[in-house]
Amino acid sequence: MLTVISFILILGVLILVHELGHFITAIKLGVKVEEFGIGFPPKMLAIKRKDIVYSLNWIPIGGFVKIKGESGEGADDPASFVNAPTWKKLSIISAGVIMNFILAFVLLSLAFYFGLPQAIDRETVSGLVEYKNVVIADVHSGSAADTAGIKIGDEIVLVNDKAFTNSQDVYNEISSSKGSEITMKVSRQGEELQFKLSAKPLSEGEEALVGIGMIDTGIIRYGLFGSLWQGLSTTGVMIWRIIQALYYLLADLISRGQVSSEFGGPVAVAVVTGQVVKLGWIYILQFAAVLSINLGVVNFFPFPALDGGRALFISIAAITRRKFNEKVEGWIHNSGFIVLVFLLVLITFRDFGRYGGQIMDYVKNIF
Repeated sequence: MLTVISFILILGVLILVHELGHFITAIKLGVKVEEFGIGFPPKMLAIKRKDIVYSLNWIPIGGFVKIKGESGEGADDPASFVNAPTWKKLSIISAGVIMNFILAFVLLSLAFYFGLPQAIDRETVSGLVEYKNVVIADVHSGSAADTAGIKIGDEIVLVNDKAFTNSQDVYNEISSSKGSEITMKVSRQGEELQFKLSAKPLSEGEEALVGIGMIDTGIIRYGLFGSLWQGLSTTGVMIWRIIQALYYLLADLISRGQVSSEFGGPVAVAVVTGQVVKLGWIYILQFAAVLSINLGVVNFFPFPALDGGRALFISIAAITRRKFNEKVEGWIHNSGFIVLVFLLVLITFRDFGRYGGQIMDYVKNIF
């Protein structure tokens, strides 16, 4: 139940913030807004203030904003979207994406300020680092660690009943224990697990190894301004990486006719949400920030039915000084929406195949 509630809340906030960007910008630029809704219809209740309907709806995911003239109507009203100058239209269209990026910046800044665990190295100032840990960063396929069930992301608690805060010390302990059984206790999503390992060669003639790679992690205290800078720079890096990932996704789709196995839909997001919730609220902030950037980048991709597609049509009309036929443009956007829904259905079916067992566990826990 906690997973379901967390998924609805996180996704709802991200969508609501996106729509709030459209709403505020339209109001500030003098373009008429007809309705701002929290959730999706059917309506639970509604009030009207200054010619704007504010509604609370029964489907509790995100919200929506209805701007007059967004679909080409209201040509006789000077405050209609259709009569707004190009710069106002583009500002309103892009405001949702900008709000998603701003939200990501705020969430990441908060995470850094309160203490977001991250990799540390020799260049890190030791006086700023707290709660040092050693985390599994790699597990070699077919190794002793792989066979035992150790996974990437496991936090090492004890090795041979000894605690360590430095990966080199762990390597030294494992090296000195070759030829004998190694006991390793790890923490995985708050649960402590114990494994018994015996080093073995990955290939004939090679040195016997446990088969793990490790990194040192800790919480670095940046202070207020340092956290804001880390939040800003990390947001920029994430935006660029997600753009790159989207490029490779489209390249695979065009060249091979398939979606990368690393790409997931709502089901995958729900499953990962359940895993992140177990790690704690700092990780939830980071996860929500990544989702917010994803939503912003994908939404501004120049594809029909998305904000980016609408911005593209507005820009072309401004450059050519020729207005698109409303029916043709509507048909293109509707067709794009159908394609997106079709892809979403395909990805959802694939996600059910990958995460079906975990989903059933969530259902059992609810009922």
